[in-house]
Amino acid sequence: MNFIEIVDDTPPLWAKRRAYGELNTCKDVIEYFENVPNKSKGGLPFFNKSRKKVCVTKSFNFSDNNPINASIYTFVNNSLGKYCRKYCDKYDYLNKLNTSSYWRLCPVYNVQKYEEGEGFFSLHNEQSGSYPYRLLAWMVYLNDAKSGTEFPYQEMIVEPKKGRTVIWPAGWTHPHKGVTPNEGIKYIATGWFYTLPAGEPKFDGRHPDEEKITEILV
Repeated sequence: MNFIEIVDDTPPLWAKRRAYGELNTCKDVIEYFENVPNKSKGGLPFFNKSRKKVCVTKSFNFSDNNPINASIYTFVNNSLGKYCRKYCDKYDYLNKLNTSSYWRLCPVYNVQKYEEGEGFFSLHNEQSGSYPYRLLAWMVYLNDAKSGTEFPYQEMIVEPKKGRTVIWPAGWTHPHKGVTPNEGIKYIATGWFYTLPAGEPKFDGRHPDEEKITEILV
């Protein structure tokens, strides 16, 4: 058991959810991303320049009224349910953790575009001093691409497949990186699931200075 959950059997894209309306296809999500303003070039250059991530990115919020939230939420919620059921059954402590704190899907998520040769090729994990509450990370591949995501400690490379959702632990056991070289264009949506002790203030799960360190493109 490597704690990496890969889900391809997502709900039909023409299905409807009362809370979110009609779902869009991955193609629609990409088209919306390409046309939305205020995208940023970069990602996370503020910790260590050698770990710089190169991509075009845009942050969204599940609480906003935009046409892509339904699709992304459905992909992630479907996968997250399978992940939690599997591991809560095997590791009862997760159930105890859920009673002493609250678990939450981080409302902020990113859609990212990697051009030919771009990527986050340095080994990294999703939980750090700036993001201590991240429990799980998730990613949805929005198109079929040639270069995937490598988890070297698990001896695993996840191949990009349109609509494929990947969920994994955010901590030090699961560092990962983009497969080099990145061939062609790759689109992903990515975010986090976090836990906070009871009484802690709610927050969006991101570094407070993250908006300040990106270069605005348009």
